[in-house]
Amino acid sequence: SGSVGAPSMSSPTRTTSPPTALPRSPMPSRAKVSGRGGPHPAGRCGAFGAFERYIATREEADVRLVREGVLRVDGHGADGSEWQHGPMLIFGRDAELVSSVAATAVATTGAGLSAVVDAGTLLKNVVAAGWSDPSTVHTFVLEGDCDPDAVSRAINGALATAPVCHPGTLPAVVYVRRSHSPRETWAVATSTHEFEAIGEDPAPIATDFERLIRILRCAPAACLGPGSYFVSLTFPDLSEAVSCGEEWTPPEWAVDQQGPLHSALEVRADLLKSQDEEFVLSQLAIMRRGSQGLPIIYTVRSQNQGGDFPDDEAEVWRLMLAGLRFGVEYVDVEACWSREGREAFIALAKSAHRGTRVIGSFHSIKQTVAEISDADLCALFHECARAPVGGSVDIVKVVGRAESAQCSIRMNQAAISVRGALPDTVGSIVAICTTDAGRLSRALNVMLGPTPVAHPALPGKAAPGQLSAVEIERIRQILGLSSNPFTKQ
Repeated sequence: SGSVGAPSMSSPTRTTSPPTALPRSPMPSRAKVSGRGGPHPAGRCGAFGAFERYIATREEADVRLVREGVLRVDGHGADGSEWQHGPMLIFGRDAELVSSVAATAVATTGAGLSAVVDAGTLLKNVVAAGWSDPSTVHTFVLEGDCDPDAVSRAINGALATAPVCHPGTLPAVVYVRRSHSPRETWAVATSTHEFEAIGEDPAPIATDFERLIRILRCAPAACLGPGSYFVSLTFPDLSEAVSCGEEWTPPEWAVDQQGPLHSALEVRADLLKSQDEEFVLSQLAIMRRGSQGLPIIYTVRSQNQGGDFPDDEAEVWRLMLAGLRFGVEYVDVEACWSREGREAFIALAKSAHRGTRVIGSFHSIKQTVAEISDADLCALFHECARAPVGGSVDIVKVVGRAESAQCSIRMNQAAISVRGALPDTVGSIVAICTTDAGRLSRALNVMLGPTPVAHPALPGKAAPGQLSAVEIERIRQILGLSSNPFTKQ
């Protein structure tokens, strides 16, 4: 272990080969389970449970289960068979809600679901009752006198056998409840995903659940690319900006009629007023409802990477799991952490969510770009692109600290030089610099990939020197460049 930063600066020679490993922060031998009503690592089976056990105990066998045992996202199972969806079970106490979201799942185009079966008293025999049929949604309504332990044993038994039935896929066990209903710890521990229904109107609830189903079952939407912008939200409580009432008007950062349109919204979990899992999931539910259909980028930025979350790898992964349990379109995975942890997390994200994309990122805030050699700067891009066999990183993001405009130019040139050597799965690059001296890099990044932006309506900026989309395009015009060649002028 050691301090987290850029790789060694010893080599002055340009190269595109990755370093042996980035330094990492130590992971404690056993981390506590934090957060009110959070899941119990020992209670969940399958790859989610394996990853939670890895977080708590650092057991190599568990990380191998996640990284190698279930991951094949290239269209085939681990045994070479054609890729199939894993089974799905939806359960909760509200019978009307369970029934309506199950119908939404079947109606979602491309999800491969064709029937709903009430597991009912057959839950204990759910495997024999047809759990292995990937086109069936099993539903189970929890009665007031149900035995939580019996339900957990039945579901976990099904989870344990599902990867054998369908290699290369993971089952989805979705716990659904209304926002005003209590969150039951045993149900959280038993499920792989959670859905919080906001309000009583079935139409927006169906829209929200369809979005989750698409992430679980459908191919991802086109990757964020050059000329696109995503807003880095800095609200400590997103309910301050988003309302679910009928009279609410979407804010300008979601639908800006006066400037360039934004393509995604980044939720910075480290900037929220609480990192309790229940609060974070509720915040994501609020954002999904108010996002106007824009994809969500889920980020936990640690302190050594310029964020607010403590430099504790185990706790970072635990909070990152909240994003997977919710079901987001993008997850930002910091490259400062251990390779085995990153590979296991990416394996889990890709196996359990067909529609989720991964952003591999590194933020060099302790050194300026001028202090990093060409070789090490290029190596950072390679390290961010690192993924397990069969997995993938979709966007590589490297951020440096600028002391002059020359740093912005070097960062941009490094991205261009390394672009052709990155894995084919990398669809876009983000190569920018912080501080006011790094503003030029944000204008240049328009040609490489999606650019993180601020907005005047936000309470603050997510990084020093961050600009709005309007300011970026104004700089490009001043430089004699097209404001954005990827949009209609």
